[in-house]
Order: sequence, then structure tokens, then C-alpha cells
Amino acid sequence: MVSSASVSDSQVPAQPSDLSTYARIRNAALQGFADKGVAATSIRDVAAAAGLSPGLVQHHFGTKARLREAVNEYVIAVAVETFRDLARDGDGDGETAWGAMGDVVTAWVRDNAVALRYLARALAEGDEEAAKIFDALIEIARTGWLAPLDRDGRLRADADRDWAALHVVVFNLACVFFEPAISRHLPGPFFGPEQLHRWNTATTELYRRALST
Repeated sequence: MVSSASVSDSQVPAQPSDLSTYARIRNAALQGFADKGVAATSIRDVAAAAGLSPGLVQHHFGTKARLREAVNEYVIAVAVETFRDLARDGDGDGETAWGAMGDVVTAWVRDNAVALRYLARALAEGDEEAAKIFDALIEIARTGWLAPLDRDGRLRADADRDWAALHVVVFNLACVFFEPAISRHLPGPFFGPEQLHRWNTATTELYRRALST
């Protein structure tokens, strides 16, 4: 079940006790970057959050810049893996394709809120490395979502493909970044299962009506 906690209180998803030291450090860095920003998160902060020594963090990553690269690679890899089978999962009628898209995107937002909050914060600060992740997400939206719909004749001929890809990525980032404000206008927390279901239904219908044949 989805936690009802707001994203500001959420943590990187619980991991098994035998999670590798490398992954523990990377996850702690991701959480710190999301909470405080990259500049305000030190190697010592990451080490403390991971329950390790600063020396061990440096042993695995060398520098904070390399640690940041590892976090970025992880965020992109999770997105690629999540959306890899979207076209196959959407095989069938048009309604099935749009529903599959909505379910996959909602699960991605639910399970990766910390990563998305990190990305939204860094983009707002004009961070060039975050812009590269944004570029990768736009490409995933184009090739993993829009292209299959286009190929199968489910996308309107006059639909603006560029803005469709931009809208879906920006909308998801904004909903996570502004979750505390959004939750103020809902009967329950945005990340609660009922509100996520409402969001999925409403958003999927919005895109379907705007873009589908």
C-alpha cells in the first residue's frame, strides 16, 4: 500500500538489510540532495545518513562529484527500466494503452518521489547535471510513450509531439515538488492511495482527450 506520508517526510524506499554499501551510500546521497540540495549536502552528511565513515564513502566514490554522477546514473536507469515495457504493456485497444501509461507513470511517481524531488530542486537551481536527467526523461517520453502511440495510430495527427513530451515530464515533477501545497486542496495526502488513484484517473483522461484519435 502507498504510504500516506507527504513527500517532504518520505524516505528512499526501504531496502533489504544486505543492501550493498555502494547502494546505501548512493541512496543516502539521493535523500540528502533531495532534502537540502547538492551544494548543502557534504560527504560527511552522506556518511552519517548511511551509518558509515566519510572515508568509506570516499573509498567507494572518491569525490562528491563522482557520487553525484552515480546518483544521476541511478535516477536515469530507474526511469529507463520503468518505462522499457510500456509499449508492450499497452498492446490492445486504445483505452488499454492509455490506462497502462497512467498506471506506469503513477507507480513511477509513487516509488521515486525522492528522486523526482531531487531533480525538481536541482532544475529550479539551474543545475546543468540535472538538465541532463531532464533531457533523458524527455527522450523516454518521446520514444517510450509517444512513439508507440504514434506508430499504432492512437495519437492525433495534429498533436504537438514536443510539447506532449514536455508536459508529461514537467507535470509529474511539479506535482512532486509542490506536493505540500497540492495536498492542502485535497481531502487526503497526495501520496495516499486514494488521491494517487484520483490523480491517475484525472491525468490520464486529460492526456487521452487532448492527444488520442
